[in-house]
Amino acid sequence: MHLEKPAATWPPGPEIPSPGPAIPPRPGVPPQPGVAPQPILPSWYEPMSISLERELADRLLAERTILVDGRLDEALASHVAAQLLLLDARSNEPIILHLSSTDSELDAALALTGAIDLISAPVHIVARGTVRGPAIAVLAAAAQREAHRHTVFVLSTPKVTADGTADQLAAFAGEHTRQLGRLRDLIANATGRSPDEVTNDLDPGRILTADEAKDYGLITRLL
Repeated sequence: MHLEKPAATWPPGPEIPSPGPAIPPRPGVPPQPGVAPQPILPSWYEPMSISLERELADRLLAERTILVDGRLDEALASHVAAQLLLLDARSNEPIILHLSSTDSELDAALALTGAIDLISAPVHIVARGTVRGPAIAVLAAAAQREAHRHTVFVLSTPKVTADGTADQLAAFAGEHTRQLGRLRDLIANATGRSPDEVTNDLDPGRILTADEAKDYGLITRLL
């Protein structure tokens, strides 16, 4: 039996590609007839870079400079106290603290003054903007106190409220009186004025310009 080879044709027909390996469908997506499944692309997560604010704070800390800006509450006071302890452990060189606070908590301010008293490195404070209320205690605790010429200082006592039983309110009032006495004594020791004079300025409230604060003894030098 003789078989003839099939005759060649010209031009050749289109090349039929060989079927490749099947691509599995995406998990949870049912395959659709007539639609080729899409390949699964790899994904990855890149952690966010350090924010500019954090980077600036780290650079200032390397220069032994700390910023205290805004509301001085317990969280900020704890953060600044930790920075003071860290810098004090590195060396006894002076620490520069820039202070600007229009609102502050008495507990937080006194806690920060305690940290300043605790460390051996001298703390030099540069006041700017407005320094009001208990934040004045932080300024008074510094070994060197400077201020920009347009800084405003407000001597005042914080207004507080409390709830509880009669015994609890009595205990709170006693503690608050003790803290106010500490605030008064810090200012009196820094300025050389009598506690009664400082109390007479704190109770009604007194606003001082930078020049008046220097005459009062609250700051030692104008910038």
